[in-house]
Amino acid sequence: MYDEKCLQNIGSNIRFMRSACQISQQELAERIGISQTHLSNLEHNHSSVNLKLLLRIANVLGCKVESLLENREAVEWVRARSEPGAERQEACTLEDVLQLLRLIKQDVFIISADVKSSKTINKG
Repeated sequence: MYDEKCLQNIGSNIRFMRSACQISQQELAERIGISQTHLSNLEHNHSSVNLKLLLRIANVLGCKVESLLENREAVEWVRARSEPGAERQEACTLEDVLQLLRLIKQDVFIISADVKSSKTINKG
């Protein structure tokens, strides 16, 4: 179960995991579409991160969003990543997104958007 304490860990987890990937703030910021200053503010908990940025960061780092929320998960991710022969995890699974949507419904994240319909993609 999540509580608001996990929100305080996000910035330090982003910084920790970014460093483990040997990615500079400037590079990560460019890859997720924000300024280096904004990323620095996120990492130092001077700004709140939104769901869209969490997903982008997770995709760039190649981790699950869970790893950005929980210190224990971040440490395990870095440890597993540093093991010989370790492969990158799948960036963002459907289960990750569904879990985030559950969190949003529980008011862990403050988001003012209504999802009123879902789209189906037909393969032609």
